[in-house]
Amino acid sequence: MTDPELSWEPCAFIAVELEAERMVVLGQAAPGITVADLAVGLEVEVVPGVLHEDAETTWTTWHWRPTGVTE
Repeated sequence: MTDPELSWEPCAFIAVELEAERMVVLGQAAPGITVADLAVGLEVEVVPGVLHEDAETTWTTWHWRPTGVTE
């Protein structure tokens, strides 16, 4: 169930193939990266991110962004 009073902003998810590990890792695109910025086969890098914050806790995660893109 979702709370209609809470703000919501869609985000892109990226599936990244790690060849050496022979696995695929799914994660959020970095803030500001949209589906229009992505393409199959595009090289990406992992960057730290914040999933949610409140007065007492910061929940961290990883984000993917195209290589060479800066915040």
